[in-house]
Amino acid sequence: MDDAVSPQGPLSRKALKALRLKPAPGQQPAKRVWSRRRGEHIELFDVANCAAMRERREPTQAQLAALAAGRRKMTHADCGRCGCNVVRPALDRDGNCLDCAELVAGEEQAKRDMERFAEFDALLTGSAQAVYLDTETTGLDPFGGDELLEIALISHDGTVLLDTLLRPVVRTSWLEAQAIHGITPEMVATAPTLAETLQQISRILGAAESLVIYNAEFDLRFLPCEMRQMAKEKARCAMRAFSLWYGERSERYGDFRRHKLEVAAAVAGHNWTGDAHRALADAQAVRHVWHWLQRSKAERGAVDGVVANG
Repeated sequence: MDDAVSPQGPLSRKALKALRLKPAPGQQPAKRVWSRRRGEHIELFDVANCAAMRERREPTQAQLAALAAGRRKMTHADCGRCGCNVVRPALDRDGNCLDCAELVAGEEQAKRDMERFAEFDALLTGSAQAVYLDTETTGLDPFGGDELLEIALISHDGTVLLDTLLRPVVRTSWLEAQAIHGITPEMVATAPTLAETLQQISRILGAAESLVIYNAEFDLRFLPCEMRQMAKEKARCAMRAFSLWYGERSERYGDFRRHKLEVAAAVAGHNWTGDAHRALADAQAVRHVWHWLQRSKAERGAVDGVVANG
């Protein structure tokens, strides 16, 4: 049975309310009926014995204002930064309005840029007379048997200190790597081994103030253990420096995106004098990129000085 019944019979409280009536004080229900929809008994009262409800009064202006304020509170909120009241969907997850969110984003970006260039400056400091190194290999895994096929070292002024092919002692073919750098087994058949050039390499590295390598972590792994530690202490990674300068974030690695040497060389305006992916040509490209980054650091320092003194 539904809440509302015929006006001729007893009515539920809900039906009485629609007629602006209510049970009189002490009035007992005329009967109780089961409501299948509500799953409970409903009390019904005789209309003749019911009392009239108080006349409906129109809300005052103060009440209307309070109601409007309550409704607005459900749909609006104050910006946590500037305090302006806006619709809730216009606030970001930190409770800031769109204008303040943009300011916060700008401040956070400025902070990240400051940290980025602090690392960039530190990386380039103290490398005025660097030596530049590049290698070509039989593959990517020196601990799995891959070896050096070529090494080049040039000075800060561009003088070629060492440029030689190297004969591997384990690997006899390297088709995948050959497709990239073009060095064949025949080309290195009469070349010296790494062991035969270690003394010369060690002398150059020992005299170097710093050692600049593009993707230093990779090349250093191919050096013998006794030489690797000395080289690591002097090494500066040009790839890291360019990534810091470029400033593009990689969501995959949660760090700055790494760029190939060809990209860095193009940005720096390098004119190749040899084939890319050969040790000497790549070392010359690394040198050009590093000099370009040093000029960029100096120019930015000059601008920051003007701004600070402005």
